[in-house]
Amino acid sequence: MSSTLPASASERLTARRSTDLISPRTHAIIDRICLPIMLGCALWAARRSKPAAAVLLVNALGEGTIGCLTRFPTGLVPLFSFRTHVRIGQVGGPVFLALSYLLPRYAPAERNTAIFWGVVPIVLNGLSDISGLPRRTA
Repeated sequence: MSSTLPASASERLTARRSTDLISPRTHAIIDRICLPIMLGCALWAARRSKPAAAVLLVNALGEGTIGCLTRFPTGLVPLFSFRTHVRIGQVGGPVFLALSYLLPRYAPAERNTAIFWGVVPIVLNGLSDISGLPRRTA
């Protein structure tokens, strides 16, 4: 069995999906905008729900760290690719979403905020273009 794929199969693997709506640059900008908002939400939640604040803070610090280590315009120490950044987010988002669902129900606003910030990376990473292909200008 050959290790190379036929041209049509390799083209399908690198083809842009219809959901590739967010470029790496735009993704980086969104990450940088969301980080201080997430930190502010953690501070706000800390007054009423320590568990919600902890989930929000860990999520924010994780997102900030991953953003600083990614090779995109706002990365400080470019250790890994944007594709790896997205893959980490595709795992991290559901983890933080699950942790948010496990929060006690006595602080619904803080719990719902944590749930929201668990959904954001799932949507953002799902819509991000990791194909590496240049954008077509028609």
